[in-house]
Amino acid sequence: MYFIPMFDPLQRFQCLRCGNCCGRHLKEWWLEILPSEVQVLREIGSASAIRKVNGKYFLKRKEDGSCVFLREDNLCNLRTEYEWYPLSCKLFPLGIRVINSTLIIFLNEAFAKKVGCKGLGKGETLGAQIDEVLDALRKAGIIEEYYVQLK
Repeated sequence: MYFIPMFDPLQRFQCLRCGNCCGRHLKEWWLEILPSEVQVLREIGSASAIRKVNGKYFLKRKEDGSCVFLREDNLCNLRTEYEWYPLSCKLFPLGIRVINSTLIIFLNEAFAKKVGCKGLGKGETLGAQIDEVLDALRKAGIIEEYYVQLK
């Protein structure tokens, strides 16, 4: 699989645990989850938090638009209780697309700005964090081996 980074590796990001990326006050927001993540949620007794639409799985939301697992203290109940959370959450503010055996990793800057992410521009560079991203993708079974294709 080829890997194309579609982001500025010098862009900085650090999660400040503001909870904004979890969809608070957004009406059109759905966090898609992988079938393997559906299985994990079922195993921990959280099957009621899953919504299936057109063959895809999503996490349900609360009335304020936020993820059902976002606590009042802005922490994720899945992460604190089970030391596990969905891949999309691990990758934020990055997103992925796989097209013809090519993995494209992009900065979802429009969404991060829309939700008022406070961590953009802070912390380590995305380039310095890419090994963690690739490791998360390996653990999720998205990639095994990769080859870098520069823009």
